[in-house]
Amino acid sequence: VAGLRRTLESLEAAHVEVAVRAGWSWSRIAGALGVTKQAAHKKHAARLRAASGVAPVPDEDRAKLVVTGQARRSVRLARQEAEQLEQRYIGTEHLLLGLLREGEGPAFDALEFLGVTLAAARDAVARVRLGAKADPPYAGSSAERTSTRFPIATSARHAMEQSLREAVRLGSSHLGVEHILLALVRTERGAASRALDDLGVSPVEVDRRVTEALAGLST
Repeated sequence: VAGLRRTLESLEAAHVEVAVRAGWSWSRIAGALGVTKQAAHKKHAARLRAASGVAPVPDEDRAKLVVTGQARRSVRLARQEAEQLEQRYIGTEHLLLGLLREGEGPAFDALEFLGVTLAAARDAVARVRLGAKADPPYAGSSAERTSTRFPIATSARHAMEQSLREAVRLGSSHLGVEHILLALVRTERGAASRALDDLGVSPVEVDRRVTEALAGLST
């Protein structure tokens, strides 16, 4: 439980960093996290200043993004996949497997339509990892490195940042599994995109299927 909490904390930190870069106010960030503005600022501001010196730009009128239950569960399942594979980090490949293990939602529906099963994805991940250069964990603060049992690989961190951009691009009021999937196929250096390519699935096909799935949900 403690390890999962630290993993989610690291993912939250990544999303907050992207939100600040995108011009979100601390009020909006706090709303998305479900905490007070003061709590969000106290938890993240000093770390962001030390890391990049980026200051938030007030933007009170933009919609709040809330992470869905499916997205949170898929991350927990990704951690389980990493454990089962005896890998001490969470990479994009584990996030992909987590989406498939979730078993429902726009991401799962898109992958299922394209013929990507959990078993096939696991086999593809094993193939693309053979002889592949290890994806280094994100080099965060010393506290993050020592407290996180399953650190996030650099490519996975980039994918989680991209998932927020995908949600904003699509005008969504939430961050869901569909945004994570779109981000995974756009993270070219990640094992997830290589595994999907191994299965003959292109980013264009994934984008089309996710778009169609979302259109179906809105009708």
